[in-house]
Amino acid sequence: MKRRMRAGVLILLTVSGVPTLSGLAAALWFGVDAASLTRVLDTPGIGLSIASSVWTGLVATLLSLALAHLAVAVAATGGWRRRLNAFSLPLLAMPHLAVGIGLALVLAPSGLLLRLISPAVTGLTEPPDWLSVQDPYGLSLIAGLVVKETAFLVLVLFAALTQVPAERLLLQARSLGYGRLKAWLVAVAPLLQQQIRLPLAAVLVFGLTNVEMAIPLGPDLPPTFSVMLWRWFVDADPAIHVQAYTGTLVLLFVTVLTVIVASRAARAFGVLWRRWAENGSRLRGEATARGAVGAFVSSVWILGMLALFAILLRSAAGVWRFPDVLPASAALSSWSGVLPAAGNVAGTTILLAAATALVGVILVLPVAEQLHRDAALRSRLGAWLFLPLLLPQMTFLFGVQVLLAYLGIDGTFPAVLWSHLIFALPYLWGLLAPARAAIDPRYLAVARTLGAGPARAWLTATMPLILRSILLAIALAFSVSIALYLPTLFAGAGRIATAATEAAAAAGSGTLRLAAVHGILLAVLPLAAFTAAYAAGAALFRNRRGMPR
Repeated sequence: MKRRMRAGVLILLTVSGVPTLSGLAAALWFGVDAASLTRVLDTPGIGLSIASSVWTGLVATLLSLALAHLAVAVAATGGWRRRLNAFSLPLLAMPHLAVGIGLALVLAPSGLLLRLISPAVTGLTEPPDWLSVQDPYGLSLIAGLVVKETAFLVLVLFAALTQVPAERLLLQARSLGYGRLKAWLVAVAPLLQQQIRLPLAAVLVFGLTNVEMAIPLGPDLPPTFSVMLWRWFVDADPAIHVQAYTGTLVLLFVTVLTVIVASRAARAFGVLWRRWAENGSRLRGEATARGAVGAFVSSVWILGMLALFAILLRSAAGVWRFPDVLPASAALSSWSGVLPAAGNVAGTTILLAAATALVGVILVLPVAEQLHRDAALRSRLGAWLFLPLLLPQMTFLFGVQVLLAYLGIDGTFPAVLWSHLIFALPYLWGLLAPARAAIDPRYLAVARTLGAGPARAWLTATMPLILRSILLAIALAFSVSIALYLPTLFAGAGRIATAATEAAAAAGSGTLRLAAVHGILLAVLPLAAFTAAYAAGAALFRNRRGMPR
């Protein structure tokens, strides 16, 4: 390996791997304690809490995966791939916490969804005594996870299409008499599934261990296990902190065991899938199936948009009696209460997100350029960078806090930036490395034969072809940074306030109006970043019809 290549890879592994491995080591050092383990296991409701985490994570992941595969199949074979991408963008950009707060306002007994159909459909003139949010079965939490993760998996599946000869496989299956939908599900979907195993594992791990969405939507008595750990960590009693450290190891064990069981179940399902694929049925009449998939996808999108609309309404609503769809008056008391600090919070949030995106791209792009011909090394490096997304955040973030304290930088802006890079680098690498590898090397060779030096050849031949991916990567890393709550809380030691920490604090205290005010920042900033990225790409490429997108 060349020296420059080795240095770039080493920097990436240091930025991502050192805090992750140090965090795991610290969790083992402080968490392996028999007395603390006994206290964790003796906690009232602990079994139900763990079961709730496993149930909601597994069901949400399964539903999201099935819906994403079906949506991509229908879109790719029906000519509305661009529309599906456009529908997925707002849901993808909105952080989990913003979606969770919005859905709590939509699904509540006095929420926006019931207001839209009352009293005309339901006959209700007062809010019903229903537990539709934070229900004991975790249905509202599952709904929130499905809204978010379906959009993410759709994006991942479309990205995986560049690695699969989908058109050729689809044509072969169609020539054998298969309908378009079954042809895709039989010939293309299994190959796509192989390409997204790591992102799917990350979705499952997040579903099992998330705090951001479980705070406003998850069960409360008892809460999911991750929320229980979060409450222990923010407790003022240091003895409870030791119990929390041990609890993170229990969470890690439960997560690993669930992932292993899920992978074994996926293999068994693969056998059934192959039997269905080989049963000879062509399923040419598929209008009903395509319509049903379209209806489900539309329902998910509408639910996400209602969440955004509910945040906007609730933040400025005054008198808003049930069943009025719109508030009778506006009350800006919530805004006046946070406006003095909102400027600082917004400034810190934007600065941190911009720094995360720019530093991340600067770290990733040179290595992606150097490794564009080495698929094996790209894959291994991507797996290492992806490791933090495959671990419960709480398991290693407290250890990261210990490392930052040892270095004397905990509670500072650079410390929080470092913690955000840990979670942004996997997405940046997953987007930029394949995009660079997909560029035909003959473009660069032609530029070099015309006398251009290495730098000029890259700027004139490679840069225009990867520019759209760079813009999208910046927007994605920007959005990832804005959404991060636990990394900001641990690395910032409570001294760095962002929109995520303020919204989580308000949602955790039950003040949904104040949470909605901060949720607006969480929702609008990522949407603005993605909109700017797409607008910039369209402006730069307006005279370059036919260039790779």
